[in-house]
Amino acid sequence: MALIKVTPESRQHLVDRAQKRFKCSGKDASQYIDSFIKVLQDQAPNDWRFTHSPVARFLVYDEKSGFRFLGRTYRDTGQDFLNTLKQTTLPDKSPPTQHQKLIKELAHQYLHLLQDADVVIVHELKTIYSKDKDLAELKHSYRVIHQDLSHLIPVDARRIATRPNAIVTKDSELWVRQNEWIKIPQDVDYLLFQQLTREGVDKSSVRIYSHDRNGNMELLSYNAPHRRQVPPLRPGLPDGLHTESYWNLPTCVDAVYLDLKYKSEQFPVSLTEEESLLKFRIELIIDYLKEEFGWKREEKF
Repeated sequence: MALIKVTPESRQHLVDRAQKRFKCSGKDASQYIDSFIKVLQDQAPNDWRFTHSPVARFLVYDEKSGFRFLGRTYRDTGQDFLNTLKQTTLPDKSPPTQHQKLIKELAHQYLHLLQDADVVIVHELKTIYSKDKDLAELKHSYRVIHQDLSHLIPVDARRIATRPNAIVTKDSELWVRQNEWIKIPQDVDYLLFQQLTREGVDKSSVRIYSHDRNGNMELLSYNAPHRRQVPPLRPGLPDGLHTESYWNLPTCVDAVYLDLKYKSEQFPVSLTEEESLLKFRIELIIDYLKEEFGWKREEKF
């Protein structure tokens, strides 16, 4: 079951937007919203991503109401770290080396969050749009993710380049890559292939190969049960593996930063002193890690 996050405050915001943009009553708006949330909770898997983009903003159209729900997905980790950023203080006259040491310590705490494989996925509903409404926040997020949060995909480009999209087996069968599981930092990738026939992809058959940085591949498992019986997709694989789209997802820290970035550019005078400080410190950490690890998007893709 998917984890849908709607706080009392955000739910009221959804109701207000529905009333304003669709001219409906508060009662009708609430019923539509509750029905929509129940569908997502009951029918989406708990590891679902509505988008593979690292922007992690999604738009879901509800036919019954006409509402277009804008939400964001993130890995639910980093709330304690955000509190640490807010509460950490340094005397004004501290030497620069002390500031640098603090940023380094915070940066490595943040890096640990990025690499955490044991984190649940949260879908947070943010607002409701009508079809003619300009999605400024969504467009802003796409721009920012490429400029400021390129580190959200810490995947080895060389390894990606050597992954085959298809395999012709010794039996002259054509198998196509359908998925992959990785762990950060990357040691070995696990690639999933399913047989391609004239009728399409045969979902009843699975081959899983290990794949390393040098392009070496080894068949680990081959599962071909009776047709129409879906085989297990991760037989015997190590724990802590996720698809690339999981590692694409921002943490709670990154999601908050995107909100602060948007607010600072669109409504600069509305930032509180605490929000300004938080935004500044997150940017210091990101800049440090980009410099330390050479995280530049053009080098990775």
